[in-house]
Amino acid sequence: MATIEQPASHRQEVGLVVDLADQRFALVAVFVTLGTPIVAFLSGIPSVMFYVHVALGAFWFGLDFFFKFVLGPVLDDAPDQAAGAVNEHLVPKMVVVAEPLSLGVVGSGIGLAALLGYWANPTVWLWGALGIGILMLVVGFGPLHFTTTEMAVELSKDEPDGDRVEALFGKALRWGLLQTIFMLTIIVTMVGMRGV
Repeated sequence: MATIEQPASHRQEVGLVVDLADQRFALVAVFVTLGTPIVAFLSGIPSVMFYVHVALGAFWFGLDFFFKFVLGPVLDDAPDQAAGAVNEHLVPKMVVVAEPLSLGVVGSGIGLAALLGYWANPTVWLWGALGIGILMLVVGFGPLHFTTTEMAVELSKDEPDGDRVEALFGKALRWGLLQTIFMLTIIVTMVGMRGV
């Protein structure tokens, strides 16, 4: 592993995470997860916005479940060195994908509600979905962001502190489980909005 100069501020930590994930990868992640819903909204076609929102939401939901309930347990059972090698590359990429993806999903939901005319006469379901979406962003860009950023920085060290990585992973998992609960709850609100 190459020696990496350790950051002195959160801004430098974020820069390190983007570098570790690869800047081109980060740019593509941002372009796809934020650009696609913007283009769909600007098209003014509700069906296009609907499919973009569903696709981004399914991607976010799928990532959440795959990493928590498939890859996480596998890495937990793997030897520490193998799990550390995977996480060293995986965590930065997940951070640079998940954060703009969450904005794209919530933003596309708000845009879809606008294109469908739901904001003209908002229901409790719409306000519930908006509130949960905002909570998801607060958790994602608050404690989850800081925890996963710290984990990526720790994993980038020549000799990461295994106990610290494990503690950060546990903390990220707890916040992530809250996100999973929010995801399941917001699906209920969307079903309620559609009157199903």
